Amino acid sequence: MSTKKSYKTSQTAQLRAQQIKATIRKLKQKIQKLERSGEVAPPNCHIIRSQTKQNQKIYWYYKLQAAERIFPMATDSSQKTKYLYLGKAGSEAHIDAVEKLTRRSLIDELERVINSLQESYWDICFGGETEPDSDYHPE
Repeated sequence: MSTKKSYKTSQTAQLRAQQIKATIRKLKQKIQKLERSGEVAPPNCHIIRSQTKQNQKIYWYYKLQAAERIFPMATDSSQKTKYLYLGKAGSEAHIDAVEKLTRRSLIDELERVINSLQESYWDICFGGETEPDSDYHPE
């Protein structure tokens, strides 16, 4: 026996708008907590695995790669590069970069959810259901 889900709500538009604002505040607090927990990788970065051959042996190492030149070059800090050398798998720099990227990914996803909720808030307010809260200023 299947039951149909009802997508209708008995809540007022004002209450739904308040719930959305409260959820956005909670998500922003989570972002702040993540930022306080440690350094966050720059946007649009990821870890790549590379190899090199020396003495007929293959060695693997890792680099943090950015979409643009944002990292100082090792040989000339006035120049920028897309890559930051991390070393071997499991090195301190490698693990540190993984943790920074994890925080970045979580923050990016929370920001996507916040943007979606802000659109929902505006749908309620400017869709004619209720007046927008003059104290609410999404960033």
